[in-house]
Amino acid sequence: MTKELTLDRYEHGLLVRALYEEWHRMLERKEPTEDMEELLLKVIDAPSIKKWRLFR
Repeated sequence: MTKELTLDRYEHGLLVRALYEEWHRMLERKEPTEDMEELLLKVIDAPSIKKWRLFR
């Protein structure tokens, strides 16, 4: 299943920040973070304004 989002530059920044904050909380709780790290990197690398795939 593929999910796609269309975000402008501002929304893209908000999403990156929210994911980073959750990743940091996961580290504090000593939870596994591999999946969150992978998602965070995909979102950071994704272009803003254009459609991009979040999951494949």
